Amino acid sequence: MKRLIVPLFALGLIMTSCAKEDSSDVNQQKIYADYELFYNANEDKTHAIAQFRFGGPTGTVLELSDSTGAYVMFEGDTIPWNPWYNAHEKEYAGNITTGSFSYTNTDGDTYVNAVPAGESIDYPLGFDTINKSMAQTLAWAGTALAQDQKVSVFVGSWTWGEDALFYTDALGATEIIMGVNQMSNLALGTSTVYMDRITATDISQGTPEGGRIRYKYRPTNVQVQVVE
Repeated sequence: MKRLIVPLFALGLIMTSCAKEDSSDVNQQKIYADYELFYNANEDKTHAIAQFRFGGPTGTVLELSDSTGAYVMFEGDTIPWNPWYNAHEKEYAGNITTGSFSYTNTDGDTYVNAVPAGESIDYPLGFDTINKSMAQTLAWAGTALAQDQKVSVFVGSWTWGEDALFYTDALGATEIIMGVNQMSNLALGTSTVYMDRITATDISQGTPEGGRIRYKYRPTNVQVQVVE
């Protein structure tokens, strides 16, 4: 579970390496595009990430090849392939909240998509303890959820399986309820909490396969004590 969530939290945190193909080897109209602008306050960096798949969001990952004329850019910067992300990725200092991705395929078709406006989020003051034997409300510091937004919270230690994931995309939500069933696997003692606020929409320009584009904000992780 943690191996899956850590990448998605990039932890879309980080995407683990897997088999890929050159994008020039497939039908260019069957390429699905996934773009992400991810600010991580833990390192004060923004990552521009572009991943392409053949046939849809779960298809084979594709690497764009300069030699065949395929490339992807963010605000005019070419984004190189990064095997750690299993995607094209480029990092920037600080929090970048706006910008556009531009993708050109081997047929010379170019698609430009702007990142949707996103918002920051933070933990409430005094959030340092989780009681796993009773439901708990985590009311975040930040605005209520708008259309196309969601918040995810992951709690875990370094031991496999001792974790919990919470999620809400309810319009107008300002909190997440942490239920006892979800917290049953948490180990007593110190755990790390990760929280992401995501604004995601369908792309406006792309192939018939479509795609998604998002802005993700992660505040600085917090350490909590898990108690009975």
